[in-house]
Amino acid sequence: MMSISAITENSWDEIMKIQAEAYTDIVPEAVSILKSKWLASPATCAVYVDDENKIVGYLLAHPWGNEAPPKLHEKTRAINSSTLYLHDLALANAAKGKKIAKKLVENLITYAKHQGFSKILLVSVQSSNMFWGKFGFVYTPSKMVCPSYGDDAQLMVLALKAE
Repeated sequence: MMSISAITENSWDEIMKIQAEAYTDIVPEAVSILKSKWLASPATCAVYVDDENKIVGYLLAHPWGNEAPPKLHEKTRAINSSTLYLHDLALANAAKGKKIAKKLVENLITYAKHQGFSKILLVSVQSSNMFWGKFGFVYTPSKMVCPSYGDDAQLMVLALKAE
């Protein structure tokens, strides 16, 4: 059965392959950078595992204490904040069209609400703003988005109401 699972130390080879497949417009981040997101907040990071126990998607998110999104290629430290930053969501090409991204995002939103987060920030890249809009993320004009996110990068915010 396909399912959402916690990331483990053994997940990273597959995560790095998926990142390389998914990001064609921006430079992929080093494994040490991605791991820093996971180590800062393991409970808000996840992988999606298929029937053959192969990772076909991942989501990395962590608390963030600033209105400006973090820069790419910079490590993250654990902090306490009511804001969650959704750093990365990526799927293997073979997993596209199977609602896996939707499940990973809905899982994070549910968790964030239960934990009392007030909002989730993200930067949409590679023209993904329509996808994020389906979950209620709203474009928020910002001059603080790092150029390394690409030309069409947009800061988006989802306000959460605790459940």
